Amino acid sequence: MPKPLAPKPAQYEIIDQFSVNYNWNGSPIVLQPNDNANIPQTPNGSVILAWFNQSTQNNRGTLSLTSGGSAPQFLDAPALYSQPFILMNNWLGNNLSVTNISAVTATPIWVALYGPGIPGIYPQKLPPDGTVVSLATLATAQGTALPRWMQLKLNCSSGSFAVFAIIGGPNGPNGNGYVIALNAATNTGPGTGVAPPAGYYATTIDNSYSLQFNWGSSTVFVASMLATTTLGATVALVSL
Repeated sequence: MPKPLAPKPAQYEIIDQFSVNYNWNGSPIVLQPNDNANIPQTPNGSVILAWFNQSTQNNRGTLSLTSGGSAPQFLDAPALYSQPFILMNNWLGNNLSVTNISAVTATPIWVALYGPGIPGIYPQKLPPDGTVVSLATLATAQGTALPRWMQLKLNCSSGSFAVFAIIGGPNGPNGNGYVIALNAATNTGPGTGVAPPAGYYATTIDNSYSLQFNWGSSTVFVASMLATTTLGATVALVSL
């Protein structure tokens, strides 16, 4: 009788094995497969993790994300996309460890943390007088709201899908971040009766969206998470 085949040993990816930066400060970095970057302490408030698969081949990528003693969260990084992927979260001052666990070696993934005061991020000025500020892909703007009702105007007149990530105001149970998409397929979020997609505050089929708030005299931070082919994105901060 033929001998039974011995079971093959399980295959594992050892997360954080080939660390390239144990003291990452959140500024843009490119992780090759099995490379790791770790922020020792994140802000105790909403921040934006952005990533982008830089492979010129059709190599699907994957990131592993851990914070504190949490189980790994796996983030998809599809190939050949011209738009960054984002995750808005409050990691409560814990560390944040990101590892490229892509299966193919030729899968470099660009990652960066976005938020007020994050090193390597240089926001344009966003005055509270209605000045229109143009934003390219991954560009940011930051200003100080007046202690009154304000309106943040987002616009993308080209009709292309556009994503804006906003940080500001009081810290709630889910942080103080808002992800809003323009020129989307459906209207969702406050005032629509339709729950927004996971991770979003609102989506609109229109070219523009206005966010009204009264956060006192506080910082307002806006990051443009557009596709590189998207043109015509702007933001303005207006007092009401």
